[in-house]
Parts: sequence; C-alpha cells; structure tokens
Amino acid sequence: MRRPVALACLALAVALPAGCGSDRASRGEGTVDVAATLAPVADIVHNAGGRRVRVTTLVPPGVDPHGWRPDADAREALDEADLVVWTGGAVDRWAVAGKPERDLGLLPLVDPLGKDPHWWQDPVRVERAAKEIRNELARTDVPGAGYYEAATADFLERLRRLNRDTMICLSLLDRPRGRVAAQHDGFAYFNDRYGMTIVGPHGRGADVGRRLWADTLDQPGTAAGSYLGAMAVNTVTIVAALSHGKDTCRPEP
Repeated sequence: MRRPVALACLALAVALPAGCGSDRASRGEGTVDVAATLAPVADIVHNAGGRRVRVTTLVPPGVDPHGWRPDADAREALDEADLVVWTGGAVDRWAVAGKPERDLGLLPLVDPLGKDPHWWQDPVRVERAAKEIRNELARTDVPGAGYYEAATADFLERLRRLNRDTMICLSLLDRPRGRVAAQHDGFAYFNDRYGMTIVGPHGRGADVGRRLWADTLDQPGTAAGSYLGAMAVNTVTIVAALSHGKDTCRPEP
C-alpha cells in the first residue's frame, strides 16, 4: 500500500475565498449585481468580483440544471441584474431569453469542445473564463477595475495551483487511463485536460460509478461547496476509484 499523499486540507478551499483578508473593496462592497446561472459559474464570478459584486445563483446548489427553468424569483433577479453571466451553452440559454442589457456567455471564449457547456471541469479554461468575467465587470464598474484585476489575480494563482496538484495526484495512478463511470457525462473537458476517461452512467468497461460534481456544487460551507473545493473532491474520488482505495491525494485549491 502506498503512503497517502495529502497536498492540503480541502477546508482551505471553503474557508478562503479570493480576496479574503483584504479591505480593498471595503468602500465599494456590493457595487454590481450579477445574476449567474449555475453554481460553479456563480462561484467563479464571486472569486473574480470579490466584495464589489453581489452574486445571485439562479439554479440552487445541488439542483440539476438540465430542464430547470427560472421561477419568479429567478426572473426578478435576471431583470434587476447589472450583468447576467451564463455558461454560453444550451443548458442555460433561458438566461438571455429576455435579452438583458449586459450579459456574458462564456462557452465561445474558452476554447470549447463543440457545444459541450461544462468548460469549468478544466481549470485552465476557467482561467480564461475568469479573465473574461474580470474584464466585463471592469466595463460594468469602471471605478472597480483595479480591484477586479487584483481579485482575479489571486484566483488565477489558485487555479494554477489546482491544475498543478491535480496533475500530480493523477500521476500517482498505475492506470491513469482506466475508465470511471460517473452519474453524469459532463467530464469531457476534464478528460481533455488530464487524459482521463470519465464516462456517463452507461459507459462500458468502467469502474463502479462514483458521485462526481459535474454541473452543480454542494451546499455552502461543505467540502464541495465551492468550485475549487468540488474539483478537489472530484480528484480525491477519481484517484480512490482508479487505485481501488490504495491511493489518497488531495489538491490544494
């Protein structure tokens, strides 16, 4: 049995959002109202915008966004938002049905794999998305441009660390190209980045299906309650599945 590798405590991802410990936004707190569709997208916006943004997550954490449609509260949030941020794919195109004055659909901007909207499964593509969000926030809130630059820089560094540590964790595997069946087939971007084979629940020749965070997050305050935390939890699960529990490795988000 190999010695477990623990790169960091997952609690760090939950306890320290980008910009934590800084008072750079103290006088501009909540300047921009942003309506973000899916929980991963909303958390990325929060990291890029820090305390200068108020982010409303339209699809609640833990809810499957496929087939979800906005209720009265979500429609009101869309109407009142200064900026609507959505995946850019069909899964949440309802967010721009009312033609908001300012919106940011991210899929075309992050080197998409066809029409698959699950680009956040690749931290490198999330870097691109975060920069686009930063730029759009700066156009919406010009006085806050410097703050968004600094907040996003913090987040970009954490994304690079997540990507590095995920590669380290996966490199420990004797059979990194083994197949893992997840409850959802939204892992093409993770596969593309890391050379993995994570398939949907009906994938043939795959290991026992595992719960992976695909297009939502867990409740706030839990290990998978943030984007960085969910990606770290997924890596722990994948390593455990492909090593049959022999290896343990946790990225540091």
